[in-house]
Amino acid sequence: MSTSSSAQAETIMRLFTDRIIHKDYEAVLDLFDEHVIFEFPYAPEAFAARLDGKAALQQHLDMLDTLLELHSFTKPLVHTSDDSPVFIAQYEGSGTILADGKPYAQKYISVIEVKDDKIVRFQDYWNPSAL
Repeated sequence: MSTSSSAQAETIMRLFTDRIIHKDYEAVLDLFDEHVIFEFPYAPEAFAARLDGKAALQQHLDMLDTLLELHSFTKPLVHTSDDSPVFIAQYEGSGTILADGKPYAQKYISVIEVKDDKIVRFQDYWNPSAL
């Protein structure tokens, strides 16, 4: 598919957030192309700014499990264009920081590119000070 419909984008984000909350990482990875590029433009030095491929994404998810217990995500507000494979999702997440038990509250803006029904690029803009 060369464009992302609103329904397709909403389905991808619902599956992504639901699977992350339930720690069904195998199902999360099924949403992504084998050669996905996953970027964190605002990542602090201690974190990777870019992940290349599903194996790197799997390692990141495993690491995330040691930092956070995510409890919920809001329903993403999705922005699509009729002539683009890219969509933007705005959503919030909440949980607990495992190191100190403090609440985790995050606002996300994600720029996501889809090709052949798989995510090929995911740019995750989040506030590192929330950690």
